[in-house]
Amino acid sequence: MGDINYTSYKELKEQFVSGHQGSPAAEITLIYLGIACCVLLHNAGGVGYRKQWFHWLGDFLVLVLPGLSSVTFLSESKAIVIVTLLSLAVISLIISHQFNRTAPKPSASLLRQEFGNKLEFVSNFRAYALICTAICILAVDFNVFPRRFCKAETFGTGLMDTGVGLFIVANGIVSPESRNKEKVSSLKSSLLSSLPLIVLGLGRVVSTKGVNYQEHVTEYGVHWNFFFTVSAVKICSSLLLTILGNINLTGPAIILILSYQLFLTKLGLSEYLVLGADGQGGRVRFFDSNREGIVSCLGYLSLYFLAVELGKHIFNKERKTVGDWVPFLGVLGLLQAVLWCTMMWSETHVQQVSRRFANLSYIVWILALSVFLLFLLLLIDLFSHNQSFIFAKKKEEDVCLLSAVNYNGLLYFLLANVLTGLVNLSIDTLQLSTAQSMTILISYMGILSFVTLMLYKWKIRLKFW
Repeated sequence: MGDINYTSYKELKEQFVSGHQGSPAAEITLIYLGIACCVLLHNAGGVGYRKQWFHWLGDFLVLVLPGLSSVTFLSESKAIVIVTLLSLAVISLIISHQFNRTAPKPSASLLRQEFGNKLEFVSNFRAYALICTAICILAVDFNVFPRRFCKAETFGTGLMDTGVGLFIVANGIVSPESRNKEKVSSLKSSLLSSLPLIVLGLGRVVSTKGVNYQEHVTEYGVHWNFFFTVSAVKICSSLLLTILGNINLTGPAIILILSYQLFLTKLGLSEYLVLGADGQGGRVRFFDSNREGIVSCLGYLSLYFLAVELGKHIFNKERKTVGDWVPFLGVLGLLQAVLWCTMMWSETHVQQVSRRFANLSYIVWILALSVFLLFLLLLIDLFSHNQSFIFAKKKEEDVCLLSAVNYNGLLYFLLANVLTGLVNLSIDTLQLSTAQSMTILISYMGILSFVTLMLYKWKIRLKFW
């Protein structure tokens, strides 16, 4: 392309992902319900193969393809996808039960079963936070991806608005503070662990500016990006925890988000974030040019603190049996009901959900969605331990895709960004048919999954946080 044509194409791509209002929160919740159904089918024995290659292919078909389809060419048939997944899971359970008949055990015996130390529901939550993000960051550039799933411009609940929020929650849950691995992360160790993210953030800025890559400026700002937000939250949290000590973070988190919301709604901060210092949406000097990314870190910091407290409730109480986890399942069920009600109240009486601001409604929405998904994944794990049904028994050498993604989260996300950039620089994604778009998206997710599985098998890991 010539410079003029490429510039016009860049502007067209930016317009394609800008100015959207999102979709109903219920629709996004339905998508994540489908994801939980993928895990149920996987656990039910639908991917038990002797050959490792078939096992990997089965993982991809069961754990990735349904989610990809639900946000692209089957976006209007999500209920059908969910019913299909549930039906296949039931059929798989019936077949397994027929081939592995055992005398049914009394419920008391089932509740005394060992749950195990490895909390699969947490690992699966973290893995899917990355998989869903990986799907969306490339799919958004194709017409097959509905525009309502794009990030909302200012207010609204788009599917892509959940990405950074779920990532913050996932990392807060398994943070050193939540698992008491250390009382408080030192500022020095936080800086060192955040260094890869800062380098990646700088690399993204240089590369996007260098090749004149399309940018959605109102997402984070001119220079700011996801990597800077995550590293800023980590560093700021360590700094505050050094001051506060090892205390319950629920109070500080609530004070922080309510104070931040007060500035947004009563002291003109919302208007500044939208209109800038000149009142016309201009961007001058570093802070003003990146105002959304920098200021929203306050909201994400409160979200991280709340996720740390959620992680403490998961990890810091000894639970050995299925029966030990049942009360916690009830707590998650009650908590999500409270959070959904709080979200509706906040949207009505305070401010609509805004990922751009990371405001109170957004934080509560992400927490509600996170608890909802954790509830479903824990329920599936508890059900999987019911030996009245025979779930696929995995060999020690079997490599699960979700485990591989969870093992190498940063590398997975980095590779997804690189592949997304290569596709966008080499293909006019806006002109492709549905079949062509799906071929590219399936190939992209297939390559991403294969590389991640191989790295996991070879124990190659890029660790941070």
